[in-house]
Amino acid sequence: MMNQPLAGKVALVTGGSRGIGAAIAQRLAQDGAAVALTYTRSPQKADELAQVITAAGGRAVAIQADSANVEAVRNAVAETVNTWGRLDILVNNAGIATLAPIDQFSLEDFDQLVAVNVRGVFVATQEAVRHMGEGGRVIMIGSINSDFTPLAGLSVYALTKGARRQFHPWSCP
Repeated sequence: MMNQPLAGKVALVTGGSRGIGAAIAQRLAQDGAAVALTYTRSPQKADELAQVITAAGGRAVAIQADSANVEAVRNAVAETVNTWGRLDILVNNAGIATLAPIDQFSLEDFDQLVAVNVRGVFVATQEAVRHMGEGGRVIMIGSINSDFTPLAGLSVYALTKGARRQFHPWSCP
């Protein structure tokens, strides 16, 4: 138990098939949690990661869920609970970035950034906390760009990451 502090816990990592999300999913599994990880377009990569986790003695399942799709996000939470019987940890990791000067930033790109980086986070959190008991955790993976934008054209991305940074679901009645 000492080397697996999350034994018996269940985690859902959005955008967990690659990059930071994949590293988080692997660490949670290494620490003993059963892990569900979502992906949008790479089932092979997501399944390979789930197999790597399983081969290392962990438990993992890959779930297709585009974070811009409200029903897909809700279904990912439900599938996690149906698969593992509970949900203790939500890692809101999924995110996208679009780079463009504000006068050239399309409304479609704006809507997509908000859908994934803000609305998807809200929906995943709202659904997850309905299944969490005492001690449940929601973890927001953000960006330094919510405070500092090093490149012209990242202002809308920074706006969405700032919204994520300010979202504190446990302080909401």
